[in-house]
Amino acid sequence: MKKKLSIIIVILLLLYGGYYFGLGFSPRTDVVVVDFKVSEQQDQMTIYTSIASSAGYTRSVKNVSDDPEKMKLKFYSAFGGINGSIGAKSEFDLPLSPECKEIYVLLYDDYRLTLAKNPTTGEWERIK
Repeated sequence: MKKKLSIIIVILLLLYGGYYFGLGFSPRTDVVVVDFKVSEQQDQMTIYTSIASSAGYTRSVKNVSDDPEKMKLKFYSAFGGINGSIGAKSEFDLPLSPECKEIYVLLYDDYRLTLAKNPTTGEWERIK
């Protein structure tokens, strides 16, 4: 009886641990860029984000684009379950190549153009 109970407890702990940390590897599709700042050398951009839903946090971002002129950002959930905040961040520093002209963010089911470089002034602008 004790052996069966121990096995059940170990299985439940493994399932809980998988849930607790597993959500940290899933992409967030409700991240909104609130603000951004470009360095003086134009080689780095800091973006400030928020979550459009009522639960959860972001912990990291990854550029999934192969095109040097476009950056496609995919954000990932923080660890700790649905509203977990382990490793949570809302400010991300991104390397910015001189060729980059557009930044897209994964929003719900598609990448949406969020920031773009103005072709006449060369300044970055938010796309509404």
